[in-house]
Amino acid sequence: MIGIAFFIGIFFANLYSKISLEEDFYLLIEPGMSMNDISIVLKSKDIIYMPFFLNQFSRISGTSKKIKAGEYKVSSDESVVGLLNKITAGDTFTREIRLSEGMTFYDVMAKLNNTEGLINDIGNTADQLILKKLNSSYLTLEGIFSPDTFYFERGANFTSILKRAYEQQEKKIQELWESRIKNLPYQNIQEVLTLASIIEKEGIEKSMIAGVFINRLNKNMKLQSDPTIIYALGEDFSGDIKRRDLRFKHPYNTYINKGLPPGPIGLVSLSSFEAALNPDISTNLYFVSKGDGTHQFSVTLEQHNQAVKDYQLK
Repeated sequence: MIGIAFFIGIFFANLYSKISLEEDFYLLIEPGMSMNDISIVLKSKDIIYMPFFLNQFSRISGTSKKIKAGEYKVSSDESVVGLLNKITAGDTFTREIRLSEGMTFYDVMAKLNNTEGLINDIGNTADQLILKKLNSSYLTLEGIFSPDTFYFERGANFTSILKRAYEQQEKKIQELWESRIKNLPYQNIQEVLTLASIIEKEGIEKSMIAGVFINRLNKNMKLQSDPTIIYALGEDFSGDIKRRDLRFKHPYNTYINKGLPPGPIGLVSLSSFEAALNPDISTNLYFVSKGDGTHQFSVTLEQHNQAVKDYQLK
């Protein structure tokens, strides 16, 4: 009797006691893995000490035939039986990736590549082929994805994340496009995205900044936006815009080219897109940073030059 009681005590201690872990462990169950295979992995991580008990319990309870493949988070606040319930219920661990406002497509790809659990199914695929996969009519991959947090399970591929981000953005901007004010200088939504991506990087007074750019477009003035210079320079940007950079010949340099650049310069928040479609109505043609995140807006060049002296040259 003492032996049976001891055996039962060991049995319950192995299965119902809290798992002892210094940090969370992620258990990956491949398709076709048996409970014995899983027990060996758990034993190697010191999560269980006697695989025999788990193997027998799962066989007797019938749970060994209900194992679902996937990645599972193992924490110190659960028991082995709790973990068993998790892997038979398919309660897999969900990972996440955050695409942020202003990210270029280069940044997005770097983020995807540096996110554990994702599979790169794109490689050196040409942009036009990726656009075709997305069923997109845009001319560029820049700025067409929604800046948001996306959840996925281990084994998801890059295309699945991009497709979700693209479709989410498309749905939202189509709704906003319908609510735009009249007489805006856009030929299509890509042009809206282009200006919105510039607004995104210019500052927090988005509708006022949008109003300035709309006024300049209507007057056939150059946008003269610093973020377009930074985008044009790419990896050659040193952290400060030099005078020579303003003369840099590039399609995205809005200091030498009139009108909008060829496409967006980064991911766009809905607030920036909305500002581009519903700009502040004013006669302002200039703005300059005050150095505190806000801007001084001006109607005339004389007023603007004074603002530059007050806030940039002082």
